[in-house]
Amino acid sequence: MKYGFGRTAVQMACTLLALCLGIGLLRQERMRTVFSEERVTLPIIMYHSILKDGARQGKYVVSPEVLARDLDALRARGCETVTVRDLIAYTRDGAPLPAKPVMLTFDDGYYNNYVYAYPLLRQRGMRAVVSIIGSQTALFTENGEENAYWSHLRAERLRETEDVFEIQNHSWNLHEYGERRGCLRRSGEDEARYAKLLHEDTEQTQQLIEEIGLPVPECYTYPFGACSEESERILRKMGFLCTLGCEERINTVTRDPESLYQLGRFNRAAFESTDDFLRRALGE
Repeated sequence: MKYGFGRTAVQMACTLLALCLGIGLLRQERMRTVFSEERVTLPIIMYHSILKDGARQGKYVVSPEVLARDLDALRARGCETVTVRDLIAYTRDGAPLPAKPVMLTFDDGYYNNYVYAYPLLRQRGMRAVVSIIGSQTALFTENGEENAYWSHLRAERLRETEDVFEIQNHSWNLHEYGERRGCLRRSGEDEARYAKLLHEDTEQTQQLIEEIGLPVPECYTYPFGACSEESERILRKMGFLCTLGCEERINTVTRDPESLYQLGRFNRAAFESTDDFLRRALGE
């Protein structure tokens, strides 16, 4: 009798333990499901050059007045600017994002971004992502030229604007028109040679930014928005946690790190009013 009673007690204890473990696992799975279902709508706006010269206004050039109107309209709509590091903290660390996040990006790293965009953003407590072409920053750091029409941000300016600009990688020298489209592999190019070229070109800009004393970029901004499965694979292997393209679409960012690759962006051209452009870019 004692033996039978003891065995029954053990069996009951095991059953209760299994039940508790099952309930615990079920709760964890529910938490994971809720966690994975968290999502934020993220519009990204793409600027390039900012110039006062009316004759230069066009697809990739807008005036400081247009930029100022855009920023004020975003604030009036309750939008708050976020950076790549904010997105990574959201997906990787569970950090919160604003209720209405928006990312402002400036491609190529023109000196006029310092002259016009930097003070406008700083006055409003807003931030932006500036993706530099490494070879151009190196060139103008060396020759010291600063001209709003053609020069790019020098190392000194990148350090000076760190409170507003988050610096990311826009290649070292893959913006030349020719047989290659941006960072894509050319027709007939050997796969290993291509991988070596993309890795070395990208790494040059990584090293430059690190030598300047800024955080090493975790985002690669595709030249001309041209990307492929091959380029994505190489960049991920290099440790990039985010890539930016040029497809015009609003993004959905979740707690899944995969949601930060090939993010879409809306190019800001000079010919649209602020209201018309933001209705498109924000999906209003």
